[in-house]
Amino acid sequence: MIRLADRSLLRWVILGDIVVLTVITVLGFATHHTLDAYWRMFVTVLVTLIAWGVVAPWFDAYSTTTLTRLSSIWKILLATVVATPLAAFLRGWFLGIDVSSTFILTGIAFNGLAMMIWRGALAVYLGRTDD
Repeated sequence: MIRLADRSLLRWVILGDIVVLTVITVLGFATHHTLDAYWRMFVTVLVTLIAWGVVAPWFDAYSTTTLTRLSSIWKILLATVVATPLAAFLRGWFLGIDVSSTFILTGIAFNGLAMMIWRGALAVYLGRTDD
């Protein structure tokens, strides 16, 4: 069952997720000196957000418990492990290109790290203000 936090909090968390995943994608393109590949970058961001939006709620990523307890941060990493390959395969399908296992593993590592830092900081902040 999908459990969601309060709507006012949820809006900010979703916005934060969008910003983090978009920034990580743009940084990935920047490290490959392909910031001029607008269509590929747009598709990559779009499928990443779609995959995260579909997968994350099923892993309890938007519940009050996960948002406020640092001990629940593993759910974010688990959701990333599932969402990133889905995003990579959607990207490959949209762009008509092969999916590299290196691309998937790198995506899991960087998206997972960025999301855990963002959500970990949020959990610490919300956990302190929740008391």
